[in-house]
Amino acid sequence: MLLRLVIQNFLSFDDVMQFDMFPNMKRTSLSNHVYTKDTDVPLLKQAAVYGQNGAGKSNLVKALEFIKSFALDKNFLKSIELDKFFYRLKENYMETPICLAIEFSHGGKYYFYEMEIGNKSVIREALSETFPKSGQIELVYERKKGKVEYADKVEVDDVIRSATEVLLKKNPLSSLLSLNREFPILQDPRATAAYRWFNGNLEIIGVHALLPTLIEMFRKDTQMMEFARRLIAGLEVGVQDFNLTDEDFEQWAQKHIQLASMLPVNLEKGEHLALHADNTPVLSINIENGIKKVYQLIFDNIGKNGFIGHLDARAQSDGTLRALTLLPALYMASRQRKTVVVDEINFCLNPTMVKGIVSFFAHTEDTNGQLIFTTHDTQLLDEKDVLRSDEVWFIDKKEGASVLYCHNDFKEHHTISMMRGYNEGRYGAIRFVNLMDTYEKKQ
Repeated sequence: MLLRLVIQNFLSFDDVMQFDMFPNMKRTSLSNHVYTKDTDVPLLKQAAVYGQNGAGKSNLVKALEFIKSFALDKNFLKSIELDKFFYRLKENYMETPICLAIEFSHGGKYYFYEMEIGNKSVIREALSETFPKSGQIELVYERKKGKVEYADKVEVDDVIRSATEVLLKKNPLSSLLSLNREFPILQDPRATAAYRWFNGNLEIIGVHALLPTLIEMFRKDTQMMEFARRLIAGLEVGVQDFNLTDEDFEQWAQKHIQLASMLPVNLEKGEHLALHADNTPVLSINIENGIKKVYQLIFDNIGKNGFIGHLDARAQSDGTLRALTLLPALYMASRQRKTVVVDEINFCLNPTMVKGIVSFFAHTEDTNGQLIFTTHDTQLLDEKDVLRSDEVWFIDKKEGASVLYCHNDFKEHHTISMMRGYNEGRYGAIRFVNLMDTYEKKQ
C-alpha cells in the first residue's frame, strides 16, 4: 500500500511537496478507515484530492504514473518529451533535476524508491527498505549516474559490478529496476519485490479509461466481472445486468466490412486491438486458441413494463460507461489489496453516483486496499460517514506553483461543515470566477 509520495520540480510542482496516507490517530471518527492490523504503521484506506482547474490535481496522478512507468519500462524516458515534465515557470528550469520518491508496503516490508532525473540522464536512483517502527533505513541499492552501491549484506562480485556499469552506460535513461527484469543483476530479492508492487499493486485510472481495456480485464478475471455485475443495477442507470459476448472475427467482419477493412492484417497472439464504432472504442479483438474473436459487452436495459432489451455499448450514455470503468477500481481496492488512483472520479458522473461509488468503498468493512481520487464533487465533503478530515487533501496554486496540504492541518471541530468552508474559500484551493469584471477591465 502507499505510504507517501514526494514531488519536486515536476510539472506544476516546484518546491518539495508530500502527499501521504498517514492518519491522525487522535481522530476517532470512522476508525474503520484506518488499517492497523498486520501493519507496522497505521494507514488510511482512502483519500480525496480537491482543487481548482489547473491547480495540479492531475499532475499529482501523473507523478505516480511517471514513477511507475520509469520503474517498469526501460524505454519510458526515451519515449516522452522529458523537458516537458520539469517545472518550467522559472529561469534555467532544467538545471534542477526532477525529484520524485515514493514509500510503499509490500509483502510485509516497507520500501522507499527515489529518483533524480536530469534532461539527459538519470542522476540518481535508489531503493531502500524502511522500518517505520524504528525509523531506520537500509539501502538495497543506490545508483549515481553510472556507479552503483549495493546493500552491505549482499555480496556482489567484480564481474557483476562491471557488467552493471556497462549496462547503465548503454542505457543512461533507464531505471535499474526495469533493466534488472531483462538482465538480472540485482540478486537482492527486495528489488524484485519492489518491481512487483509497481507492476501488480499500483493501478492508475485516467479520465479517459477505454472500454476495450475494461473488456480485456473482464475477460481475464471472471471474479472481477461478477463483482461488477452485482453492482451495476445499483448505479441506477437503467441497466439491470451485462454480459461479455464473443463472435468469430470472420462472421463479424462480414457484417462490418468497412470497419474490418481498416484493421491491421496481422495480430500477434496475446495482443488485442480496440475497435471503434461512431468514433468511440467499444469493442476488443483478440486471438484465443488460434481463433480470432471480437468481444463486446451487451447490456440488459430495462424498458416499459419490465421489458429487457439487450443493447451494446453504443446505446449507453458516457456516464454509464464511465461508471462501469470504475467498478473494477472498487474491486481492486477492496478485494485485491491494491492501491488504486482515479483521476477525476466525477468525470461524466453526477454527484449522487460519485457518492454511491465512494460510499461503497468507505462502508465496506473487509477492504484490504486503498482508493485515492481527485474530484470537484464538493458534496462529498459534507458526507461525514464517508470522508475523514485526514482523508481530504487540497491542491492550490501559489505564485504559479502547486502546493499540497491536508484538511487535517486546519484543526477544525468535526461538526464544522467542510463543504461550506471549502466553498467560502476558507481552505484555499478554489477560485471565484468573475468574467464580467475581467472583460470590463480590458475595455
